[in-house]
Amino acid sequence: MDSMTVAATAPKRRTRKAAPKKPVVKVTQIRTLKSVKRPSSAKLISGQRYWSDIKTRWAIHNYEITMLISDLTKFNNWVRQFAK
Repeated sequence: MDSMTVAATAPKRRTRKAAPKKPVVKVTQIRTLKSVKRPSSAKLISGQRYWSDIKTRWAIHNYEITMLISDLTKFNNWVRQFAK
């Protein structure tokens, strides 16, 4: 037999990993909201005034749309002169 023999070593055992630490949850305080007060009815506008405001805004909207269409038509005519 050979005088140089290798001593058998036991296989290394795996060690368990430490369980991950649970994150610490910070508790925050809930802030209470200030109470909201409705304005008194004296400060609200009347239904008639509200309706006239809607009509005025709609008339302005119609005017702006008409002007937009007019501008787009002018732009279209201007571009078409170069496309000929």
